[in-house]
Amino acid sequence: MSAVSPREYESPGASEMPHRNTVCIAGTPIDRLSRAEAVNKIDSFVKSRRFHQVATANTDFLVNALSDPELTHILRHSDMVTADGMPVVWAARLVGSYIPERVTGADIVPDIASLAAKRGYRLFMLGAQEATLHRAARRLELVAPGIKIVGRLAPPMADLDSLDTPRILAAIRAARPDILLVAFGNPKQEKWIYRNRAALGNVPVCMGVGGTFDFLAGDVRRAPLWMQHCGLEWFHRLALNPRRLWARYSRDFRQFSRAVREERLASARLITPGTQLNLTLTDDDGFEGGVAIHIKAVGPLTAATMRDLNRVAMQAATDFPADSARRITINLAGIGSADAEAAGSLLLLDASLRDMGIDIVLSDTPGALMTLMRLPVDINSPSLPHNAVQSTRLGSNRAGDPIRG
Repeated sequence: MSAVSPREYESPGASEMPHRNTVCIAGTPIDRLSRAEAVNKIDSFVKSRRFHQVATANTDFLVNALSDPELTHILRHSDMVTADGMPVVWAARLVGSYIPERVTGADIVPDIASLAAKRGYRLFMLGAQEATLHRAARRLELVAPGIKIVGRLAPPMADLDSLDTPRILAAIRAARPDILLVAFGNPKQEKWIYRNRAALGNVPVCMGVGGTFDFLAGDVRRAPLWMQHCGLEWFHRLALNPRRLWARYSRDFRQFSRAVREERLASARLITPGTQLNLTLTDDDGFEGGVAIHIKAVGPLTAATMRDLNRVAMQAATDFPADSARRITINLAGIGSADAEAAGSLLLLDASLRDMGIDIVLSDTPGALMTLMRLPVDINSPSLPHNAVQSTRLGSNRAGDPIRG
């Protein structure tokens, strides 16, 4: 690689690079999309003919991810994560951002079926009970006349490692779907998709849909529309099945509320005036056994300025030789402000670079920004002050936790 001389980049505002518009909530980048925009994005995924994983994250997803490094890794590497529930939409507002509306699996699957019928996309339904799956398929055929449901499979109930995955994958390959809907429940469905992403490479969209088939089949009644619009669907579900859901909902409320409260305080401590981000690139001569670039960021870190950091980092990544160890260090000591949208973009940048085989290190990171991103702190210093700084590698939820890939 040719040497990169020190140089400054002044942020021009909007970048020309494609950019996901997200907000980081409980350490997960949530896409700031309307229901129609989410469907359009799925359409573009199918047209690309490349594998994409889609998740709809409710509070239970996000709380599970707080203590499950593998699930955290998967959600951060997913191609779209929608806000499945009003509590997630409200949380975005509390940390200073905005999500247009909730995009639940139960709402978007009929929309996807209509899209599939219109475009001629092939749909495969995996999970639930056989009778439920049959009724859910009939419902989709009524909602979207002409839809091509090319496969239905209801595997016996089993834990993740006991599923007959070779048989399932063989059925999917034979059906050649464009869209695979997996109803194993969270986190089982997300883990199954991610662990089998290589075998599912010819399926452009793989999406976990939780209990959506039960709703479509009529096995479980959804809340009245007025309760859905007021964000009270969770209360309806609790009233229907208090014995099963009370403990889970209580845990989720406590942990999610605490996480959002911490992130709201962190957001307030990171807000200072500024509009321009300056980026300086230098070779990192201290990295032995490979090549490395050091990027120094000075100024505000927002959704708009993160586009420029993304562009510069990705350009540096493409300049690296492919046959050596590679690392990008981003120094954040000079950032004047940051927000939850920038935190989401940083996590996605990490995922993109790691997919390219590049190590990414954040240095001199303000403690408040680490709180927003749910980054690991030094193992001997679990309660880092908000005004402290820390160097860390991204990619896991807690220091030392392995990630299955």
